[in-house]
Amino acid sequence: REKFIVADLKTLDVGKLEVDFAFDATADGVVASGLAATASLNKFILEAHRLGIHAFVDTMEVQDPIEKLRTLKEIPDVVILHRAIDVEQSYAGDKSPDAEQRQSWALVPKIKELYASKKKASGKDRVLVAVAGGIEPKTATYALGQGADILIVGRFIASAKDVEFAMRRILGVLPGYQDIDLKRIHSEDDDSSVENGGGPKWD
Repeated sequence: REKFIVADLKTLDVGKLEVDFAFDATADGVVASGLAATASLNKFILEAHRLGIHAFVDTMEVQDPIEKLRTLKEIPDVVILHRAIDVEQSYAGDKSPDAEQRQSWALVPKIKELYASKKKASGKDRVLVAVAGGIEPKTATYALGQGADILIVGRFIASAKDVEFAMRRILGVLPGYQDIDLKRIHSEDDDSSVENGGGPKWD
């Protein structure tokens, strides 16, 4: 597949209903907030699996992600360790943001260990762990070293003056992706504007 669409709903309640909405909109995955009640998360994950899409649990602002995950009867496909933007931008104190980030990502192997002996309903043999919040080449390398399976990159790419160069820097830290050929996909309208001399020219 060329794309995998995730509906980042941050669901807190009526988990089954929100999964149904996302599924009807052709989402491949759905995200619930780890702050939701255990009952809501179980319904959310169960419905996602019933419909054949992936269930993500985002642990942003969850004080003890491991303990929260232990309360769940259902097993998510992906657990996201997520540092909020507002927290990162307003961080103050003796401990640097990087140190706080590293402490959070040290949970990656602990989450994997938690699910190591549990068989998922989908038959897949493992739960994936994603990391988000302040991802750039340096921090990405550390997260991957801890065993992260997915890097969720936002501002480093979205705020870059040269988006392709930023993307290449991220891909450069991923094993096997250093030489990937990036292509810019554009609409027929973009094609016509380029042909007429207006707008950017893509390779």
